[in-house]
Amino acid sequence: MYLRRITGALKELGHTPLLLSFGTRNMHYMENGVEIFFVHCPYIKLSMPKIEMVYNSFLRNVTINKKINELIETKNVDIIQFASIWGMASCYYGKTPAVMRLSTYTKVYREYRQDKAEVDFQAFLERLAARRCNAVFAPSNIIADTFSKAIHRNVSVIESPFWNDCVTYDDSVYIEKLRGKKYFLFFGRLVADKGIYILAQCLKDFLQYHPEYYFVCCGIRPNFNNEDPVAALRDAAGQYKDRFIYIKPLSHDALYPVINHAQFVVFPSLIDNFSNACIEAMYFGRVVIGTVGTSYEQLIEDEKSGFLCQPNNAIDLLEKMNKAATLSDGERDSIGRAAKKRIAKLTPQHVVKKLLRYYQHVIDHIAK
Repeated sequence: MYLRRITGALKELGHTPLLLSFGTRNMHYMENGVEIFFVHCPYIKLSMPKIEMVYNSFLRNVTINKKINELIETKNVDIIQFASIWGMASCYYGKTPAVMRLSTYTKVYREYRQDKAEVDFQAFLERLAARRCNAVFAPSNIIADTFSKAIHRNVSVIESPFWNDCVTYDDSVYIEKLRGKKYFLFFGRLVADKGIYILAQCLKDFLQYHPEYYFVCCGIRPNFNNEDPVAALRDAAGQYKDRFIYIKPLSHDALYPVINHAQFVVFPSLIDNFSNACIEAMYFGRVVIGTVGTSYEQLIEDEKSGFLCQPNNAIDLLEKMNKAATLSDGERDSIGRAAKKRIAKLTPQHVVKKLLRYYQHVIDHIAK
């Protein structure tokens, strides 16, 4: 979504973005006026898993940077923006100015991931990639500060742009499953670092206190250690599990009506990085409950444009959920207006022009 929005905005402002990524085969095509390249890199199986991980990581990075060099020879490339994932800039030695967008710093997720060695290696590659780039930026203050300390270098903050690119909506899922129901919502990946197991701890109490409410959960349900997060939430609802509704991942045109009719939306993340889901909920003027110290405070002013609670604290989460559930219509509307006003600052006119000024500063001053 970030790439779709940023490339679309750059094109609207008269620039020519090119996209390069990995694919199952080599491909080159146009989509919405943007030239897209995919390069294939075979995965090599080795007898030692850790060596296999290291070898294939560098093989991918060498492959992507070889293609970058080919494009530079045939295209007029002013600047390269690398994604941070797997440290793709770690093998970049070109002369074209390069920046890295830190979508996240993997090391901060170490506590919530199973393969600690893989996480540590990814974080190492991200730090190495930062050395190869002229500058680094991140969308959230908290990730920028954390990574800045890790690489002993300034990391700028440029928030992600947002606009609603849905021309029409598909409200069939809302009508079929939710119309006429009063509900609060979680949507996104159902994983531990998104705080779903903290939510599970207070779900039964909330449904007991508020018999008029349903809990709706929409998103991908990864299965870790043979534990189904949807089953865990349903079990946590206890005798109120008939008021728990799970919906499979939806496209935006079907998801947005579900968001728009929610009484409030809850994101009890343990760590996050300028949540797209939070932005989408606030865009529709929903009351959002996020966690402090996890980047939600960058979007939400507590009790003015939403609510903030302490991460990993089911008691505090339940308190904020109770507040959100008992707001008057006037209070709910006031918070909704403040939320929409904050998201209005993420339009391309604000964000992408800032990004362009950043690019130009790197080209004119840092890369020389």
